[in-house]
Amino acid sequence: KEEQNSEPVPAGEYDIVSMDMSSYMTLGDYKGIDVKYTKVGVSQEEIEDQEKYLIIAAADKIALKEGEAKDGDMVNIDYVGKLDGVAFEGGTANTQNVVIGAGKHIEGFEEALIGMTPGEVKDAPMTFPENYNNEDLAGKDVVFTLTLNYIYPEITDEVVEQMEDENYKTKAELTAYAKKLLDDEAEEGNRANILGIAFQNIIDNSTFNEVPKAISDNQRQELETRYASAIEGGGGSLDAVINYLYGTSADNLIEVYSKQRMVTQAVAKAEGIEVTEEEIDSRLQELSGAYGVSPEQFLELNNSTRAKFKELLISEKVQDYIYDNINVVP
Repeated sequence: KEEQNSEPVPAGEYDIVSMDMSSYMTLGDYKGIDVKYTKVGVSQEEIEDQEKYLIIAAADKIALKEGEAKDGDMVNIDYVGKLDGVAFEGGTANTQNVVIGAGKHIEGFEEALIGMTPGEVKDAPMTFPENYNNEDLAGKDVVFTLTLNYIYPEITDEVVEQMEDENYKTKAELTAYAKKLLDDEAEEGNRANILGIAFQNIIDNSTFNEVPKAISDNQRQELETRYASAIEGGGGSLDAVINYLYGTSADNLIEVYSKQRMVTQAVAKAEGIEVTEEEIDSRLQELSGAYGVSPEQFLELNNSTRAKFKELLISEKVQDYIYDNINVVP
């Protein structure tokens, strides 16, 4: 096996699924293990922010074109900031959503919007704070030309109905939908973090005689492909990009990823986890159809092969198995 795998194999041509991992490692405990992790939840503030995103997306249906803006309103504005009559860099923007009173802008900016009506243009003098992070503007007197485009209404059942979204018809349903979106996102993040810790624990529980060069070469080429634009755009080298992104060397990351792939296949063999050709065809048809390309084109566009795609599907099944067979300890 050492002789067979001594030469580097081009990325995408190596079939890790066919390898016998027992020749290179001894799998340690992988089920029933404790994973220390406190799940991240969703705050009320985050739910309210998510509601705002949904409201903003329906602006064309519910935006108010009359009335006066008041403290607490969310409004849509254009603005141009001028220093000594000349527009300064970074001081111009269009169709910006601002919550009056949120304190997200310099003093006087949000307050100047109070009382404005949709379509109104107003020059508002104000002063940047002395400790502003742009020394060219710090402490300077400027004038912002503000244009109020429209006002977002207070959310009521009637307004939500006007949003014409099949996911919610009332204010309560809008809140519930916003919470579900965030809960799903939080759960996905928690799951990914838990699996990351679990796989590291399994790696620590296992004994590795060696990482086959074919796997590490394949992993290096995958990383070089993934970060090609960063490397060519001035990153310098794969090692420099990996160090910037992950705070470690490319060799260390390659070793971790390679061991994860080895552990995945070892667990799959131990538990009889397999993927049939029919499953591969079905999933490829599903994904390629969503992009309007053939399965072969989909693989090519993703720098993949059928063998690598099979490894991906097995990895998904193994992750599901690991997740369902560990103990999450806060």
